[in-house]
Amino acid sequence: STTINSQSTNHENKSETLQTFTRCKSPTNNNNSLSSSSNATSIEYSQTSSPGDSGRRRLVPDFNIDDLLLISELGRGNGGIVTKLQHKSSGTFLIRKTFELDVKTTTRAQIVRDLQVLWECISPHIIEFHGAIHSECLISIYMEYMDVGGMDLLLKMVGRFPEPIIIHIADSVVSGLLYLWQELHMFHRNLKPSNILINRAGTIKLCDFVVSLQLSEYVASGFLGFSTYIAPERLAGELFSAASDIWSLGLTLMELAIGQYPIPSIDPVDFVRAFAPDQETNMLEHFRAAKTGELLPALTDPNSRSTIGMYNLFTYIVEQPAPRLPVYCFSSEFIYFIHSCLQKDANDRLSIEIIHRHFIPELIKLTCPHSNHNTLRPIFIDSCLINYLRGVFARQQAEAIDAVALAVGEDFDSIDTDFEVTTMLDSV
Repeated sequence: STTINSQSTNHENKSETLQTFTRCKSPTNNNNSLSSSSNATSIEYSQTSSPGDSGRRRLVPDFNIDDLLLISELGRGNGGIVTKLQHKSSGTFLIRKTFELDVKTTTRAQIVRDLQVLWECISPHIIEFHGAIHSECLISIYMEYMDVGGMDLLLKMVGRFPEPIIIHIADSVVSGLLYLWQELHMFHRNLKPSNILINRAGTIKLCDFVVSLQLSEYVASGFLGFSTYIAPERLAGELFSAASDIWSLGLTLMELAIGQYPIPSIDPVDFVRAFAPDQETNMLEHFRAAKTGELLPALTDPNSRSTIGMYNLFTYIVEQPAPRLPVYCFSSEFIYFIHSCLQKDANDRLSIEIIHRHFIPELIKLTCPHSNHNTLRPIFIDSCLINYLRGVFARQQAEAIDAVALAVGEDFDSIDTDFEVTTMLDSV
């Protein structure tokens, strides 16, 4: 990891080793392809529209590497580093993923084509790709920064999500999947809580979808490891299909609902401890938490669950029944939706089109009764998420202030005690 730290800086400062993937503005350079230049140091951005972007402009203007300020390192794993950067003139934050690239020329060419697909992917539900630079041994990918982070991080903060918030998360995720399938004719292949990003404005976007197996090996697995959200048919050796993404969707949403990865099956006693014994009381709790940002306890402490080896886990996914939610913990419609995604037989799962056209709108009507009009639907969804996040972060801030006040109070108590002892000694 020390090597990649030094190399990630050096390979962006030595222009003779750089190759820049850009979408060039000049019509003579083929506006729809990534160009490679051995002596370029800038990443250029087209302000023209692409299919599906509705004329939306990209968040960051043209810039050189020198225009970026390193803020902090966010994480690392298996040969990769994630860092937070800031564009100096605009103040916009970006994420850079840098990882080692030891591949054949043919594989590198495939990765270049994959990056072109990322560049053409412009959707309000997909994380924005700003560009990439590579040398012989490293590649850096620049992407949009989401200030809250992945749903896995937010889940640790809140315990578990109330049903209305999960439905709104599902709405954005399904819209993102639909864009990938219909516009780019590709699957996500790596859907899980950590790959669903959110910011404080309530915007939710997908990231780290797999364009090809080559890019998967160097981006997805390079940072995240082999996914435990993979569908049972894939573990059994069958080809990936749209239904495989639906399994991952169902498993992800169930985890958000209970606060922990749902496989192996959860002890029914844990549900009894975390939920009220009747559906009506639980639904009132869901709506109250969604409105106020009230924290809901996860079923169990994730650290207290017994661990299971990867082989045993995958065997369990293939051979054992899919996880299920108790009927009294959530609405009947929500439970039916989750269970329909988590069918062991891929042919029995819901299609993305049916989820988008039927299930999501009906579930949103249950949570926002006035949001049945298509033009108003995004407004109600955004306001619901924003109010929830405001409540969550307000509570977090209040707890931090209380903790500081408590620590200061203890310090003053210690000072008072020392003063009293000193006074007594002086009087003697």
